Amino acid sequence: MRFLVLLARLALPGLIAVGLLIDDRTRPIDDDSAETISLDAENTVSGDKSLTSTWYCPTAHSRELEVGGVDARTELIVTNTAAEPTRVSVYLISPTSARQLLHLEVPGLSSRSLEIGDHTADELVSALVEAPISGVAASRRIHSTFGSDVAPCSSVVAKAWYVASGDTQADARSQLVIYNPLPIDAVIDLSFASEAEVGSYSPRELVGLVVPATNTISVDIGAHVRRRDVLSATVKARLGSVVVDHIQTFDGSSGRVGFSATLATATASTSWYHPVAVLGESERVSVVMTNPTELVADVEITVVSGEGETDSVVTTVGPYDVTEVQVLPKAEEKLVANTLFTSFESFGITVETSNGIPIVSGMQLTSGPLGSPGKESPEQELLLGSDELGEVQLPVDRESGLSLASGAPSGSRSWLLVLPDVEGEVLVAIQNTSSSSASASVTRYGKRQRYEVKLAALATKHLRIAAGSTIEVNSDSEVVVSAVHQELKGAGLSSVSGIRFAGGADE
Repeated sequence: MRFLVLLARLALPGLIAVGLLIDDRTRPIDDDSAETISLDAENTVSGDKSLTSTWYCPTAHSRELEVGGVDARTELIVTNTAAEPTRVSVYLISPTSARQLLHLEVPGLSSRSLEIGDHTADELVSALVEAPISGVAASRRIHSTFGSDVAPCSSVVAKAWYVASGDTQADARSQLVIYNPLPIDAVIDLSFASEAEVGSYSPRELVGLVVPATNTISVDIGAHVRRRDVLSATVKARLGSVVVDHIQTFDGSSGRVGFSATLATATASTSWYHPVAVLGESERVSVVMTNPTELVADVEITVVSGEGETDSVVTTVGPYDVTEVQVLPKAEEKLVANTLFTSFESFGITVETSNGIPIVSGMQLTSGPLGSPGKESPEQELLLGSDELGEVQLPVDRESGLSLASGAPSGSRSWLLVLPDVEGEVLVAIQNTSSSSASASVTRYGKRQRYEVKLAALATKHLRIAAGSTIEVNSDSEVVVSAVHQELKGAGLSSVSGIRFAGGADE
């Protein structure tokens, strides 16, 4: 008996330690902590220090159902930046079917695509992309009834993801796709903020939500949040890690039509760069910022031209809150809060906090009719419903689109940019993040073409490059690279984010 008592006394400290460890693993993440920029949370093309490449794609296929879901048909694009060919494994993950394995042969310095819809009809599918060599990247061109967009897959899983811009009005649908690629269940908390309220809101049913191991769930934001036209979302994992997509649609019932598919952001930073925006008679731009901290962020938003920084405006983003700043033509200038006026039609944007508070910044690009609930477009611009086959018919030869583009929190000397195979040219932008001039080279894979680009300090340079190109940008100082494309006389506005190469950032 004394032996058992002694054994219990010896075991008690160990049991207490294990209990504390379990408690720490399942405790919610402290909302007061917001990580500043970490390259570990940014998409990166693996370099010589890696033996393999792995990419996580939350939305690989989706079907609209009577009770929810979003129509999303995905073309998976795999790029091999190495000289030698490789055989890529693509695993299709669905809550309703067994895992499916596909293979894709990708030559060196080339891109190859895979239509996911040719291999599955499940209502929700994610993809895991693995290559036995370094230097492989994965992205997606996603099509919908209301347009198309381009989104990268993710090279990282993370405990926190941020969506800067969403909309839950009557003509809108906003959905999160949350993919857990790890072999343990993830436990997550979701919170939302809007300009109509102060601070964040966490629906009880979305606190402690379980994402099963190696599986995917979707969350219809509009089912849990009031109708709002400016909304941000935060996904935090108290156990495990996940990858998050945001899908946003406008159905045309009030005028505006569009589809956006965006990989959420896993980083909060004191600076953000948006290299390209287009402003015109039917093109509109706004910057949306969300603050994941308990302190007020003082923010300056600056228009960047080919000569450097120009017009700017200052604003604040409250604790756990969201703020939108509209960018309008100079001809419409008047004294309006949270509005930035510029005379440029194409430009870049820099967002910086002056008091060191990390935030998340996104840019909303729209084209076509402007109407929204309560401010409807003329009746001739409205989409009034489905045809006999149950399909929405978009007007012929009318341009429209929506793109919610994530910014880049820092620059790099080396970037990969995979342009979609679309009609016409793509507007490519290189933004210099340094206070001195820079030189950059732009090389097209498969072509003996190389462009030399000179960049003024803190300036952005816009180039028109053939669609379907895979390009590599190398600079003598840190830059940010992205692109934008509007479907000619059609629905589809796409923002293309560059992917940095490992080792390209200054120490």
